[in-house]
Amino acid sequence: MDFFKSEAAYQKLFSEFKKKYESLGRIGGTVPVRLFTDEELEVIGGFFGMPGLKLAAKGTISMPAFERQLADTRFSDVALKSLLDAFFGEEIISKKQRKQEKEAGLHAFVASLREKYTSLAFWFDYLVENPGETRWIWTLLEREPERFVGMVDRLQAAWGQLPSSLERLPMFSQRVTGDPHVFDLHTDQGKLWLNVLAIGVREPVPTSTEAINELLQHYHIYRDDLLNYVTCAGLLAETETGTHPVWEAAVSENTVQIVPIRELVNVTAVYPAYGSDVWVVENSGVCATILDYRKGVPIVCTNGQFTLAALMLLDRLVESGNTLHYAGDFDPEGLGMAQRLLNRYPDGRVKLWHMDVEAYAASNPVKELPDERLEKLNRIEHPTLADVAARMREKGKAGYQEALVERMVEDMKKGEFEK
Repeated sequence: MDFFKSEAAYQKLFSEFKKKYESLGRIGGTVPVRLFTDEELEVIGGFFGMPGLKLAAKGTISMPAFERQLADTRFSDVALKSLLDAFFGEEIISKKQRKQEKEAGLHAFVASLREKYTSLAFWFDYLVENPGETRWIWTLLEREPERFVGMVDRLQAAWGQLPSSLERLPMFSQRVTGDPHVFDLHTDQGKLWLNVLAIGVREPVPTSTEAINELLQHYHIYRDDLLNYVTCAGLLAETETGTHPVWEAAVSENTVQIVPIRELVNVTAVYPAYGSDVWVVENSGVCATILDYRKGVPIVCTNGQFTLAALMLLDRLVESGNTLHYAGDFDPEGLGMAQRLLNRYPDGRVKLWHMDVEAYAASNPVKELPDERLEKLNRIEHPTLADVAARMREKGKAGYQEALVERMVEDMKKGEFEK
């Protein structure tokens, strides 16, 4: 130690040896001579019994060669690894070993949490079995272990106090923790809560607003029951006491309704005021134009992506034995919405309305679709949509249902939707 610390050249050389060992996990590899000055090479060359210039000509300094040379000196009873450990005052381990030890420590920590928070054992098992999918949770655990334990404590409290009837998320959070914002979904605590809820029903952790709302609904939790709404007309609703008077009045007066979740949760059935067909459109302008021609037609407007309120209403309609005729935009997102409905109601309760290849051409598609949006077409797998998805992929352009509204109105004129 005294000998090798007496020269700065060895300090630099041993620092490079340390890096090599951490990388390889063994005595091996070489260090380039360009890292050293001529004076330093002269010192190191002296250890090898050669001039600095000769060592420089070799181009590298071999770590195994240094160990062999060490065995031929008066320090022959000291292994190079032991020397390096003593030199730096620590046991030098490889990056791989350090990673393994860190992972073992984290797994032991999770195992201890599993023993303490027994009602969340299923979730801890999932973390251990799916490290790739839960990498962000492991990072959070490693970075802030004490904070993580606090969040797990709140997760178990929440899991044990799930509501048996409708409860808004802020109210639930207030009841469980005393703070209405603890489980806000943009926070780490809220994201962990969603993760627990998803694993609790053995479903993928949701990412879309629609899927998140559905997951919460499964547990009788709602993010917002006033601003989450759906637009409709020509529909009647039933409650436990009979026909809902507000829905009945809206049909009588040909009034369009804006129905929030708050008003849907107590509805037991929804059905058209006449017939058994309901027209579902994505765009509010198209909906308004159809209603201009045909007041009171049984129609639902999703106003873009499905809200939880829209899905609740459509569920009620299908449960009452009605058929949904869906018309959406000719873009990857519109086809995705159509596919979700077809998959959600696989018993033939959904019919596509002006969403075939011919209708796509008639929509006069001119808006160029970037590659990242066209990639979404690869997720369209339903056979009913396969042809139009292929044509859209080929053309690379989007069309919109506003261009087809005259055709929709013509359908009304043909008398197909008479009472």
